[in-house]
Amino acid sequence: MRTFIIFVTLFLLNPFIISAQSGNSETQININHIAIAVTDLEESEIFYRDVIGLKQIPEPFGLGMHAWFQIGESQLHIIRGATERKERNKYNHLCFSVTDLDQFIDRLELHGVQFSDWDLNPGEITIRVDGVQQIYFTDPDGYWIEVNDET
Repeated sequence: MRTFIIFVTLFLLNPFIISAQSGNSETQININHIAIAVTDLEESEIFYRDVIGLKQIPEPFGLGMHAWFQIGESQLHIIRGATERKERNKYNHLCFSVTDLDQFIDRLELHGVQFSDWDLNPGEITIRVDGVQQIYFTDPDGYWIEVNDET
């Protein structure tokens, strides 16, 4: 009889147990976009599209103040609005991963963009303890960018 009562109790509580385990109370969070303010929209648009190679996508405002780029499931929004260019802390940086870092470095060199390792040694590559290679450089407004080969 005791087994029967336990069985019935579990059977009746089962929908509540399943509901609690299904994750209905958790909200999924994704990065929708990152926005940066720049002094010269056209120059930054060329940099992110032609130098870095991001895919430009239409922006809905049509005011000439924005350039949008697709980055995987997320976007980068470049907005005309910065009043000055300034030196920035490298710890605050965007990071892009590429499948072929050597090919990406060739692209930077073609456009005259200098890169360094984390310690700012020009033309050098940082190799993390896990073997991932990283380079660093800045965009026209001084935002730091890391590019690595982690895929």
